[in-house]
Amino acid sequence: MNPITIQQAAVMAEGLLLHGNPQQLIEAVHFDSRQMEKNGLFVPIVGGERDGHDFIEQALQQGAAAVLVSNQAKLPQQLPDNVGVILVNDTLRAFQKLSAAYRRQFDFPFIAVTGSNGKTTTKDIIAYLLSAKMSVYRTYKNYNNHLGVPYSLLQLQTGQQAAVLELGMNHAGEIDLLASLVKPQISVITYIGDSHLEYFGSREKIALAKAELLPHTDPDGLVLLNGDNSYLRQISHLYCGKILYYSVNGPADIWAEQITPDQEGTRFTVHFKDGLSFPVYMPLFGRHNVLNTLPAIAIARHYGFSPEAIAQALAEVSLSAMRFEVLHANSGAIVINDAYNASPASMEAAISTFAEIFPQRERILVLGDMFELGADSEAMHAGVGRFADQFRGQFAMLVTIGTDSEKLSAAYLGNKRHFTNKQDALDFLQGYNTQQHAILIKASRGMKLESIANELLG
Repeated sequence: MNPITIQQAAVMAEGLLLHGNPQQLIEAVHFDSRQMEKNGLFVPIVGGERDGHDFIEQALQQGAAAVLVSNQAKLPQQLPDNVGVILVNDTLRAFQKLSAAYRRQFDFPFIAVTGSNGKTTTKDIIAYLLSAKMSVYRTYKNYNNHLGVPYSLLQLQTGQQAAVLELGMNHAGEIDLLASLVKPQISVITYIGDSHLEYFGSREKIALAKAELLPHTDPDGLVLLNGDNSYLRQISHLYCGKILYYSVNGPADIWAEQITPDQEGTRFTVHFKDGLSFPVYMPLFGRHNVLNTLPAIAIARHYGFSPEAIAQALAEVSLSAMRFEVLHANSGAIVINDAYNASPASMEAAISTFAEIFPQRERILVLGDMFELGADSEAMHAGVGRFADQFRGQFAMLVTIGTDSEKLSAAYLGNKRHFTNKQDALDFLQGYNTQQHAILIKASRGMKLESIANELLG
């Protein structure tokens, strides 16, 4: 972050400076005392089983120059004279206010991405494509929630020319809050699916929660919506500015045709409604990733990128780890680590993509439980099993791991094995860890199936 004074931090957080030199510089803000660095501001978060105020001493030992507190009684009795103290009523809300005020110091484009599926991939591709000609900041790691977005905003620095931020949620009102902090010029909603259905009860409610992004988007800006998802068309009236729909299923404002995979990636032709068309190649697989790429292409064109520049950048695009990450094991096997997260829609996209690629190898499909699907979880797992069964001729074996994924296995009529724990599954999969095999691994984040991928890699 750009340095700010403790007095400026107090003003931004809407707090009261109780102690310290108002002109002392703050060069970082952390809510985790273990990450604290010299001249940092420590924000103790209150909630759950821990009170962050209990870690003030540790933060000071790490070099914190100031602390933001809501409970003065938790301050050390022997507080050093050079340590600033900012008093607020709610440390979390003050942290968010601080980040929003800090963000307002920057007048370059902010791009916000949300959606049930594909938001991280879409964010990565947008940032990668724009970085061919601009200095682009993207969401720090995978920090996309009520703590992560403020933290990401506080990493912004002078010299950057655009920011691409991912907004996540699992309850109504969260996108409303995060979008109010970011205030994007461009917003993208990738998909409305079954992720977090446990908390919302219906896809319509999920659509409304994602749509909280739209009123916070600059009315003179741009919104990109997945035109292949009917729920997104239903909430489009909540934005008063320009909307572009994108699609892989037919003409839209921007769409893709002639989608052809090969051993290294995917070729397709991009069409714009105004008549512009051009071919591109990317080292990524699947129609879903073509769909995730279209907003990036549209945004790049919006900022003046030529078709040639777009195609050149896409030819070398890369994603965050564990998103259909194609890896080569010491054994010669191909291991596709898609273990970052899963929903029924993303499972089906991965299955259909895997069925198309590496035809010279025997394909082993490894699927774990999908979480946060609510009362219909077993039925949705069975639905994915029926979907996979359409491709059983392309798979040598289906391996399922977990609890509800047993229903997925039961609905699949090809060769299959179900395991309740990862170690037994890994022991079985080692028999397929050869140069004749390709192995796709996918499940919800809580399953942590990347441990199996890592073991297979050797």
